[in-house]
Amino acid sequence: MPRIKISGICHICGNYGPLSFEYVPPKKAFNENSLVRVKFKEAMELAPITPVKENIQQRGMGGYTLCGKCNNDTGSWYGTDFVNWCYQGFEFLRKSSGKPTLIYFYHLFPLRIIKQILTMFFSANSPALGIVHPELVKFVLNKNVKYLPPQFRFFVYFNIEGKFRYFGIQSFGRVHKGKLTIMSEINYPPYGYVMTIDSDPPDRNQVEITHFSKYGYNEYDTKAMRLPVLPTHLPLPGDYRRKEEIIKEEKEGLIKKGYRTIKWR
Repeated sequence: MPRIKISGICHICGNYGPLSFEYVPPKKAFNENSLVRVKFKEAMELAPITPVKENIQQRGMGGYTLCGKCNNDTGSWYGTDFVNWCYQGFEFLRKSSGKPTLIYFYHLFPLRIIKQILTMFFSANSPALGIVHPELVKFVLNKNVKYLPPQFRFFVYFNIEGKFRYFGIQSFGRVHKGKLTIMSEINYPPYGYVMTIDSDPPDRNQVEITHFSKYGYNEYDTKAMRLPVLPTHLPLPGDYRRKEEIIKEEKEGLIKKGYRTIKWR
């Protein structure tokens, strides 16, 4: 059967033409298995233990979001080092039996890691992200450009339990603090990533890696970090409650069908 050709606007460069499938995260970062895609409206009705049986995507997580050049360039510049970063994360989780409590030392090229993460967020969002913020496009498409725009912050956490998240920019209000959090989130074991705009992270334990953008492309470093392990049982960006906590709140009537409360930490 001939491969289906899909055309559209590249989420990074903004050019219209044939689109290639962008794996988010890269395929070699354990993103090879089939998965179930669920529409956002349907996902909002799912409880933590609800089985999902429809719309199976045979390839890994991602979509037709980038033109061939943007896909190939970012993959060749950042992909290998990002995969290495993921292997290190899984090794730390293996050594700690999934319960890391120590500070671990990561050996990496920080700028390449954060540029791959931003590439992933371009895919998770619409082409409007690059249109509104051309400085982000320049940051990704020129491998030697350093420093992110000050309104953008990036955070990371360990994730080995729950559902995958692949969300573009959303806004959430913290009523009791009078704050609005604007964020985009992607998770795929061993990590979850959050990008915020003029906002604090949704969980104060998440580790900020925005400073990775201050390194040069060829600068190698050892970073000491202790990442929290956060579950993602509900399809809500910024929600990291344990399964037992969600089920308890549902029984108490604190969570109604089609509506999920968010516990901001």
